Order: sequence, then C-alpha cells, then structure tokens
Amino acid sequence: MHNQKSPGVIFGECLVDDFGDSQRLGGAPFNVAQHLQGLGIPALFISQVGDDAHGHRLQAHMRHWQMPLNGLSVSTHLPTGRVEVLPDPLQGHQFHILPHQAYDAIPLPDPLPQPIAWLYHGSLALREQGESLQSWRTLAALSPWRFMDINLRSPWWQPEFLGSWMTGAAVLKCNEVELDILLETYALPTGPDLQDKMRVFTERFSLGALLLTCGAEGAAYWDRKNYYRVAATFVAELKNTVGAGDAFAAAWLWNYWRGASPENCLRRGGELAAAICALPGATPDSSAFYEPFRRRWMQVTS
Repeated sequence: MHNQKSPGVIFGECLVDDFGDSQRLGGAPFNVAQHLQGLGIPALFISQVGDDAHGHRLQAHMRHWQMPLNGLSVSTHLPTGRVEVLPDPLQGHQFHILPHQAYDAIPLPDPLPQPIAWLYHGSLALREQGESLQSWRTLAALSPWRFMDINLRSPWWQPEFLGSWMTGAAVLKCNEVELDILLETYALPTGPDLQDKMRVFTERFSLGALLLTCGAEGAAYWDRKNYYRVAATFVAELKNTVGAGDAFAAAWLWNYWRGASPENCLRRGGELAAAICALPGATPDSSAFYEPFRRRWMQVTS
C-alpha cells in the first residue's frame, strides 16, 4: 500500500506538555512524525507553532531530527500549543488543554505536494470551526488512505462533528475506554464481547478497520472480516505512559506498510509502546533508539 515515491502527510497539533517543573514537546501527530522519521519514513508534518520560545524549540527539535519543515507554519498572533499536565492519583495524569492555540489555525503549505500517498491525523486540531478544519478537509479529499487517531479530551470534542471526521477512515485508532464512550454516545447497542463492539462501531462509521489499544491487556484489530488480539509487551521499568499510544501507532503503520501480518503489526506496535513507557518522555533523545526495532522487524517482514 505504501508508495515511497509519494509523500505521506501527518496533520495536527504540535505542542508543549507543561508538567510545571519541566516541559516536554508533544502532540500525537508530532510524536508520530518523529517516530516515523526515526524508523526511516520521513513524512510531511503539517502544523503550526507560535513565534515564541516554545515554537522556536519545536523548530530546532525538528531540524535536529532532520524532519521536513516545509509543512510547519509560524503564527504571529497565536501561541504555540500548550497543555498543562497535572498529576492524578487514579489516572496518572490530567490534561488541561488550552484553547485558541496555533494548531487551531493550521494553513496548508504552498505548494502542497501531490499526489499524497496517505494521511495521518488526530481529532484535537479539528476542535475549532476554523482554518485547521478547512485544511483537514482539503487533505482528506486528496488522500486515498486515511488513518485517524482519536483523542477524546473533554470538552474538546462534539459527537456531531467527530462522527463526520471518523466516517470513511481506512483505519481508526482509539483505546478501549474511548470505544465504550463512543458506543454509548452514539447509542450503538452491543453485547460485552469486544469483537462485537468493534464490529458494530466499524459498520456504523463505514471504517475500513478499527485498531484498538487496551493498555495492559494488549491490543486488538478488526478489518471487517477477521478479528485479531495480542497480549501486551511486558514493561520492566514503567516510568511514563504519556505518548505510548503514539509509538504504537507509528510502529503499527511501519509494519502495515511493509506487509506484516495483522498479529505482527499489533505485537510490534506494543513493543515500541513498551519501550517508550520505560523512558521519562514520549519520544527518545536519539534516532539510535529505533535501530534495534528496525533491524529485528526487517528480518521477518511478515
């Protein structure tokens, strides 16, 4: 499926996760773009930062990782995205996502490379009825294959809008808690069986496939014909779960494009996610981090 001669596009937020005593670069699309760069798949990352210290840091980070910058715009009036991350004894973290950030008004680069081989995007950058949403609509119309990674952060999603964004995606990724929320939100009756839940949801939104992360219970995949389930990869020293889902998505995509079996796509997504959980942040400091995964995965493609 993956056409190396045509660029892939990653669209959405890049931001700073502010832990109070430290700040980490983040945003699911940004993390996925860096992971894929580290795994050897450069993509055009389309986003926007502010003309401020955080924005300058994000640009410098992308240069260091040799990530293409021609899709990154700089706003003169909106700040670089920022999320206040607060400790939570039950959930680990709470995220206070600030409104009206630079990623809410992402313009398309000019020229926009065509054809576009694939599109990855989330849902957070589409939360405001503005320029980011207009840019996404253009990209979605131009993309033959679309991977949507939803992020249900209250109050930044509305059922009527989210439903239209999800419909028709080649692959939709969410976690098990989000799936239950969505089934209830859209009043979709199912039994307790996970496969049945995935089947009902996939049919309702005309998805090509549903990719589900289940935390310590592993991951599952339903492609409208077959159901696959794998156990989670063991994490010897858990330090941080922020960004694990982004690593999972990037590894899954890398393996999917190379024709790996659905089970191996799930397992290898779990492997990279587990490795990220052993780090203090959502991404590694060096591209050398990815080399053992690439070598091992390339030895047995399927």
